[in-house]
Amino acid sequence: MDTSKSKNTSPPSLAFIVFNNLKELIKAKNAAHESIFKLHWKKMWPFNLLWPQVDFLRIIRLMKELESHAQDQKRFIASHLKKAEKVELEFLNVVPAYLDAFITSCNELSKVAQFKQDKLEKKEKRSVFLFNKILKSYENAQKRLVQQGALVHIHWQSLQPS
Repeated sequence: MDTSKSKNTSPPSLAFIVFNNLKELIKAKNAAHESIFKLHWKKMWPFNLLWPQVDFLRIIRLMKELESHAQDQKRFIASHLKKAEKVELEFLNVVPAYLDAFITSCNELSKVAQFKQDKLEKKEKRSVFLFNKILKSYENAQKRLVQQGALVHIHWQSLQPS
């Protein structure tokens, strides 16, 4: 057994913890996005009569849960900001704006899922204009999320050793 290697037992930095939490949040949201929008042969007629549709109600619940986790992440950052190292502060200061954009995006995706669920349950008439408005709103939320994500990425890259 080689004992010459020194073991790094220092706890992970606050920025590292936050960044990994952000990755998990976005993975969950992206999975929901893909299940709604990704074209799959099972979603096309007549196959959609044989296989169940996307579980829109579960996506709506997931978006509420992700929103709650994002709020918790903002509180976590605010409570631990004083303990952060100076080099982490720029990164940690841009994350709350990203989380706000993330929450908005989750809310808009939830509206898309609710519209599609209502359509499945035949609650509402098929309003192309309403659905287009909901999609445009989600598209704008996604643009804002991508912009904020770029800022987070830039500040995260500045923390990484070259």
